[in-house]
Amino acid sequence: MKLLLPFPFLLFSFLVSAQTRFDVSSGVEFNAAQELASVGDSIVWEQGTYTDTRMDMNTDGIIVTAEPYGTALFTGASRVVINADDVTFSGFQYIGGAIGNLDVIKVYGSDVLITHVNIQNYTSHKYLRVYEESRRTTISYCNFENRLNLVDQNILSILVDDEPGYHKIQYCSFKNFDGIGKDQGIEPIRIGLSSQGDLDSRTLVEYCYFTQCNGDGEIISHKSRQNVYRYNTFENNPVAEFVLRHGDEGIVYGNFFLNNMGGIRVREGSDHFIYNNYFEGLNKRAIYLMNDPVDPLSNIHIYHNTIVNSEEVIFGGSGNNPPTNVIIANNIFTNPRDVLSVAKTGHETWIRNVSFGDFGIDFPSSGIIETDPELYENTKGFFQPEESSPVIAEAGDGYPLVPLYPGMDYDNEIVFDLMKEARPISITDRAIGASEFSSAVNVQPHATEMNTGPSYLFDKLVDYIASNTRQLFIGEEGESRSIIVSSNINWTVMSSTDWISTDLSSGSGDTLLNITIDSNAENVERSGTVTITGETQSVTIDVSQDAGEVVSVLENHDSEMLLFPNPTTGSIKLSHLPSGITSSLIELIDPNGRSIFTKVYQINNNELVIDLDKMMVGTYLLNVKFMSQNNTVHSEMTRKVVRK
Repeated sequence: MKLLLPFPFLLFSFLVSAQTRFDVSSGVEFNAAQELASVGDSIVWEQGTYTDTRMDMNTDGIIVTAEPYGTALFTGASRVVINADDVTFSGFQYIGGAIGNLDVIKVYGSDVLITHVNIQNYTSHKYLRVYEESRRTTISYCNFENRLNLVDQNILSILVDDEPGYHKIQYCSFKNFDGIGKDQGIEPIRIGLSSQGDLDSRTLVEYCYFTQCNGDGEIISHKSRQNVYRYNTFENNPVAEFVLRHGDEGIVYGNFFLNNMGGIRVREGSDHFIYNNYFEGLNKRAIYLMNDPVDPLSNIHIYHNTIVNSEEVIFGGSGNNPPTNVIIANNIFTNPRDVLSVAKTGHETWIRNVSFGDFGIDFPSSGIIETDPELYENTKGFFQPEESSPVIAEAGDGYPLVPLYPGMDYDNEIVFDLMKEARPISITDRAIGASEFSSAVNVQPHATEMNTGPSYLFDKLVDYIASNTRQLFIGEEGESRSIIVSSNINWTVMSSTDWISTDLSSGSGDTLLNITIDSNAENVERSGTVTITGETQSVTIDVSQDAGEVVSVLENHDSEMLLFPNPTTGSIKLSHLPSGITSSLIELIDPNGRSIFTKVYQINNNELVIDLDKMMVGTYLLNVKFMSQNNTVHSEMTRKVVRK
């Protein structure tokens, strides 16, 4: 028997189940929308530039996005915390902000998608951190570029616990991180910590592009187990390389390592597999197996790679802990810049490799064919076998197979070549090197600058101007401070007073701007501004100087509010705070305008205690944003504080 439901009931059911869209243009509106939103609903930010806006996502299953992508730009102290599950966060730009030791994006929830997000020219702790409790977070088509502060913190951090995370980093670009390499700690990607090296992460990094990543000697730092790195491009990285660290069982295949340093270094661990990779133009070691006493290498497998016009492969180096059980099978080593290899340990097994050039070490008794592999330069500028090449159908077998880790899907049987063209089923019918012969497919990188990162990155969708500081304290006459202007438009500079001068009156794009003050003849406290303007956008920097030891600057509050002791040898207390506030965002700024400390404090009994014990002796600007219960800025104060 059929039930005929009355029409009003059907209409009500449709309205309840329909997804809802909330258009917002402020933090207050975002918070209100999230209170009303449920699974499947969208919160859409309108085009605009938003300053000091924090988004906390606490509702499962919502979509938070910008429309169109790339037109909602966040700066200042803006940041994101994703606590909920099944959240999509997409289409935003974070440019030129300063949040001290906070992260731009934190992810605690699971099944989170972060896509088409650009983070650039920020002063922060990390750009993006995925915490241990998160599972299956996907980060795709994002750009991470030029963090302004050179401190010992990596850019994208994946943390690991006792269950695999199964995270994915796909089609992202990592560009222009300043530094000198070595151990500065500004790795674009770190998966795990040294203390998490024995945990399975099973994170996949694929189709990503890395260039000018100089903030650390490690472009990717593998510090957990069973991660897969495939089809990425490492190009023009002068002082850094891909590094397998404390975690065992790294899978590295199908990648391009091009120009400058930028090869593979295996520092620690065992059971790593490196295959189907292409190396060209490297001026420092293509592959480097280290001799490390902390965690000596064992069971290192190097199969089907092509190394052209590069520096040597290093098999262990000096020391008492050389790698053991190194299997080198079906590789092409040709046209070296000097020699093909150095530092043989005697623990290598060679299977059917081809070398052409000065081998650099004594030839093994078997496993090396010394002949020209006959590679030709294709129309894209990369090398692959000629039709007559002696590497075709000459591969050897008898080496350990690549394992397949639970829950992962990758070419562990090497049934495809570098360009994902099918190899013959029989191993001995396959070509030596990374690629099979093909008259139709060019060897070329899968990931480039143009097909990674946000789709809007090369379109000027929104004008912006931002600076890495908005407050400067300058003590002595003639002193200057430098700030970074981040912009995609032409801009001009104007000072509000003649005792403040700048070295530039105009500029374009990202530029260093120096601000200087003249003598303070009247020996009085004074303040002024520097305003940077371009088209409809502008940013203002407050500049202050005082005449005495300790004064407040840019004070916007009632005189009843007290800050003491000042100077201090440790903590300071703010009392008689405004009513209606529940928390505060504390930022400490050094005399150079750099944000060196940021933290959220809860307000108790209208008082706030700030611990400065770890601060060096000196003068700082203390900026406090007082937050209302709905997470909006209630009021703001700035004072100069002295740590003695």
